[in-house]
Amino acid sequence: MKKAIAIVVISLSTTIFSYGYAADNPSNGHSDYGVEAPVDGLRLNNGEQWNMDDHTRTISKKMKKTFLDADHSTQENLNALGVKLRKQVNELIVGCTMSGKSHDQLHIFLNSQIPTINALALADNYNSARALEIQLKDQFEAYQKYFK
Repeated sequence: MKKAIAIVVISLSTTIFSYGYAADNPSNGHSDYGVEAPVDGLRLNNGEQWNMDDHTRTISKKMKKTFLDADHSTQENLNALGVKLRKQVNELIVGCTMSGKSHDQLHIFLNSQIPTINALALADNYNSARALEIQLKDQFEAYQKYFK
């Protein structure tokens, strides 16, 4: 029960943190090279990817593998995928040891990905689930572009 409460608190604080970060760092939706950023406020580290801690890197790879290995042929399968990814992102959050600007950028990224994962778990028809699946695919590609 304590772990569940901690996850909820972390998720809420992540959302609150990102609003504060966005207010302090106005974004025009562009990366360091003037290319449209997939997530408002997401930036490269002086043109380089942000370094992640081992835990974050491991769980992120696990999430991408879960996504790629899943059966995407039905709404039920996509809902189940959302549930699996939600558990994995919670695992990522609970074990995170990062700090500093790379951590801040990770929060910005997760604040776009978590709602997509939650919506996929709850999608009530295949077309909605499929649209969310495409968003997640794009988000996993963005992760690879911005984080190492």
